[in-house]
Amino acid sequence: MWLAASLGVVCLGIALVMAAFGFWMIIPFAGAEVVFIIFCLHWTLKRLSHKEVITVDDQAIRLEWGYTEPDLAVDLPRQWSKLNYRRGHSDFDVGDLSVGAHGKHYTLGACLGRDEKQVLYLKLKQVLQ
Repeated sequence: MWLAASLGVVCLGIALVMAAFGFWMIIPFAGAEVVFIIFCLHWTLKRLSHKEVITVDDQAIRLEWGYTEPDLAVDLPRQWSKLNYRRGHSDFDVGDLSVGAHGKHYTLGACLGRDEKQVLYLKLKQVLQ
């Protein structure tokens, strides 16, 4: 909110100074710019708050995806679940991490980097053994 407010003050301040010099048509564009900045910041913060929860117990693996509460939840039988990790060959490819059972596979750690996915894979592998 502080970032949006400071950018709004700067943008509208410049627009008001320009309006004082007779360029009053800048004001609606500056207002639209501030609204666009606020929309982009809100959209970015919402995407950054996406959560993925992996719960492992004796019988099942529960995968949950959502923002404030699970939007999607999947239960997989632990004894039939298989963990897959494919490393990327290129420096820009982070690899694919997934867990599956009964022919269905679910991607894990979509927002993680290569090293983070590898750590998650090793920890899940240790827990699932």
